[in-house]
Amino acid sequence: MKRALLLILLVAAVAVIAPLTLAGRAHGRALLAYVLLLGAAALVLLIDRLRRALPRAPFRRSARPPAPALEPHVDQLEKIRRAVESAAWGETYVFESLRPIVREIVAPGLLRRHGVDLDRSPEEAHAILGDGYAWELARPDRAAPRDPRARGLSRGELDTLLDELEAL
Repeated sequence: MKRALLLILLVAAVAVIAPLTLAGRAHGRALLAYVLLLGAAALVLLIDRLRRALPRAPFRRSARPPAPALEPHVDQLEKIRRAVESAAWGETYVFESLRPIVREIVAPGLLRRHGVDLDRSPEEAHAILGDGYAWELARPDRAAPRDPRARGLSRGELDTLLDELEAL
């Protein structure tokens, strides 16, 4: 490979002398043509050398593996997180997002620990839960909010609700 490169440079050197002597005053153009020719030859040699040096690798679509699908319990946690966040936005969000989750927690807890069905025995459930946020959200006769702009639950109220649910 080195011999081929030396031979090309020797031929190029001889090839530049002839046009420069024949060009006379226009030797600038001849020199430009010579430099372009040398650059093209060097580029061809470089590409050939790289092609031989690099291994042929199959084309891959993506370097990253596909993201694993979320597991069901992760989806549930995300649903709860969104419901708790939206509960601060307004009473409508509390009723539509947080209330179903609170009922899903309270109803089985009452039935398992106290043998009380939330929908069939609301008086007994009220006696067990007390007058806190858990009862207000889980009670079967709770109506949808009349004022869509009514305030939601504050951080302190959400903390109290969590304490009541943990106590259940």
